[in-house]
Formats: sequence, structure tokens, C-alpha cells
Amino acid sequence: MQQNTTHQASQAERTVPSLDLDQIDHQILLIQMKHDLRNIPGNSVNIKINPILSRLVQPLNEREQEVLFDKLSSFDTVPVIHIWRNCHLADQYVYELCTDYSIPYRIVELSFENINQAALYICSIQLSNENLTPEYKMYIIGQKLEYILQGSYLGIEANSKYNLAAKMGHKLFLSAGTIVKYHTISNALNTVFDQDEDFARNILLGKVRISHENIPELARLMPDEIKAVAAAAKRDNLGRMTLSFIRNEAQWSHVKNRAPQSRRERTEEKMVKHATIRQMPQYDPDSEANSLCMTIDSWISSIQRVHSSSNFGKITTKASLQLMKKLSFLEHTVKTVQESLVERGTA
Repeated sequence: MQQNTTHQASQAERTVPSLDLDQIDHQILLIQMKHDLRNIPGNSVNIKINPILSRLVQPLNEREQEVLFDKLSSFDTVPVIHIWRNCHLADQYVYELCTDYSIPYRIVELSFENINQAALYICSIQLSNENLTPEYKMYIIGQKLEYILQGSYLGIEANSKYNLAAKMGHKLFLSAGTIVKYHTISNALNTVFDQDEDFARNILLGKVRISHENIPELARLMPDEIKAVAAAAKRDNLGRMTLSFIRNEAQWSHVKNRAPQSRRERTEEKMVKHATIRQMPQYDPDSEANSLCMTIDSWISSIQRVHSSSNFGKITTKASLQLMKKLSFLEHTVKTVQESLVERGTA
């Protein structure tokens, strides 16, 4: 069957959406070029895969691909492949099936000002997918908030983040706090994506189970440590990943990559061990807690100094988002330690 591919090009109106989420979704979905259709040779369009945008599309399993193929084969109309700057958006699997089985299709190029708008388009499409895993849905919701915040065309200030999260939560029947939590976790998963895409996708597909609290802990590791954890998870065919596994594999990665010890180093290490045995200090179970108390006093002083600074109201949006992210991590850690202390007190 000869491939019949058409291409739709256009000219988009440049408008500035408000903070109204319905309006944002509507404009992102309808922003597209409106020139007349024109036939082009099937091999003249080299559609690429943008690695950042492809993260937002949940891969189809074998059964889902079979269902999609049946739909494409029975369509009365020609399937449409949407692209942006010759990159796939959310129709990559449609394109692959059409090209593999010589199913006629047409290409529609959407006009977005930047990758943020293109990502928001994909998020809106994906959130209508009823087959999303809970982890992928969480990731896409968090990334939708991220791309709206990044989109300077929206004119959103950092202090609108929680208001925007509340509006998103109202539409999705989630609290603003949950949306912000998803935002933090999704950005942490992007760090994992940067080091091992297959590992990140396995987490999102539920093949590797990891608690929401441990995903930011995983993302805080050094790049080589993340790769080591990913390799260990694949080696052990791991179904569930704990914090102790993450830390052990991260530490073990340094041992494996360490150069062999020289005779002099082994001698010095033995001397240090013997000296340590002879000079063993008295054990103090409160030493670490007391040290932490003094460190916290310094943190409080630093936080208060920044908050009371005359330049606090002038910091950039990027700095505000970074500070809120770090404070959220700190708040979560404090809450965890407090809960442990309460449990000890009631035990």
C-alpha cells in the first residue's frame, strides 16, 4: 500500500494566557497552524524524538499496542500525527504503527512558542489517558505545574505557585499540598531520567516500587551513584527499592571504583586501626543529637537573616523556586524526625 502522507502548516496567534487553568488548557490544545493542506512525499519529513518531551508519554505495553493497531486499521478517516518543530508530541506510537504496516496518515504541525507550551500540550493529552499508572499520572501532574511555572509567557510569579496548585487540585480532586508534592517528586525523577532513562521509566511504570519519600533521596545522589543504584536494581531484578538499598549501593559504588591499595596504604591503615583501638573514646549516645542541635541553631539564624533582609522581596523567580524546594525538603525531614521522637516517647 502506498503511503499517503499530508502535511498541515499554519500561523498561530500569539496570546498571553491568564492564570485560569481552563483557558490555559484550551489555548494550548487549540494553538496550531492554519494553512491549506499540501501533499508531501512520505520520506521528506524526518520526525525526531525529543528526549525531554518523550518522558511525558507513557509507553504502551504489548496489549495496548494491539488495541491501537485495531483502531487504526478500522478508522474511516486518516490518522493524524501531530508534531512540533519536526519532533513527536503524543502520537509516536501511532506513527510507528502506521509506518510499520503502511497505514496512510497525515502530519499536522502545531505551532508553539517554546518547549514549555509543547510540554503542556502533551500533559493535557496524557492526563486524559485512563490507562496511566498512578506513578505516571503523578509525574505528569507535577510536570504540568513545572512547565506552567517555567513558562514566562504566563507571567506567573513564584508566590502564585500554591494558588496555581490549588486550582489544579480542584480540577483533579487533589489538595494543593499533594500537587506541590507531585511537583517536587517529578523534578526529582527528571534527575533520575538524566542518568538512566530506563530506570526512571521502570519507576513510573510501577516495575520498580519506591516510596514517594525516597525518590528525592535517590535524586540527591551523585550521577555515578544513581547509575550504580539503577544497575543494581536491574541486576537483582528488584521489585521494591528501600532507602537502605539506595544508600548501600551508592556507598558500594565508591568501593568498586576505588583503585587497589598500595603496600604503604595498607600499612598506614593497619596503624590507624591499632591506634583507634588503643584510643577508643567513651561512647556518648547524645553526641550526634547535641551536634545537630547546634547546627539547627545556625540554620535558624541564617533563615531569619535572609527573610529579614531588605533584598528578600527582590529575589528572582528562579531563586524563589529553589528556596521553596529546599525548604520543603527541610520541612519533610523535620517532620520525619519529630514523628520518630514522638514514637520513642510513647513507646
